[in-house]
Amino acid sequence: MKNNFRILATLFVAATLVFAGCKKDDVNPITPDNPDNPGDDPIENIYIGTSWESHLESQFSYQGILEEITYDLTLDFLDSVNAEIFHDLYVYLPDYPSYSQGDNFTESFTYAFLADTVVLYGSFIDDETGDTVDYKYEMSHDKVANTLTMVLDDADMRDIMGTDTIVFTPRATTTAKNSILGNGTLNGRNRWQKLMDKIASAIEK
Repeated sequence: MKNNFRILATLFVAATLVFAGCKKDDVNPITPDNPDNPGDDPIENIYIGTSWESHLESQFSYQGILEEITYDLTLDFLDSVNAEIFHDLYVYLPDYPSYSQGDNFTESFTYAFLADTVVLYGSFIDDETGDTVDYKYEMSHDKVANTLTMVLDDADMRDIMGTDTIVFTPRATTTAKNSILGNGTLNGRNRWQKLMDKIASAIEK
């Protein structure tokens, strides 16, 4: 049973790291003040101060152990160039409720937009190499449905969450908060790993 929990913990780490599957990219942001459309009029920034949310639920079973996953995300456009995504994930084990765990972290970005596409630019420090890795998320904006859709093309997320597509809708009563940006994904993966280590340690006792 202890080995099963270790494997389950490993799978949970995979589920929580769907946003850490980042690739190196030459980041040359299109900023709202300097759009990459020379000769055209600047596009109005309709995102400033808006807040968006997404909610995912999944049941995942491994070797007879059931976990119920709740994954909430909040996307805030803080100003004309800065944005952040708050991740809040909770895993409930119905047969072992005392081992249920949750955690959260925030990714910080700059962003750009063009027509119906929004691009979030972020970076993190690779723990093994010490290199700074730049990455980006692209989202399509359906202005009729008023949704922002991000497709991650992540096999682990599809297996565990049942989808690799995140659809954000506007938050009904809350606007984006005015906050000091943190260090993005720099420590996000470490937080999840520490959570899993804590679960594994508790089970061994």
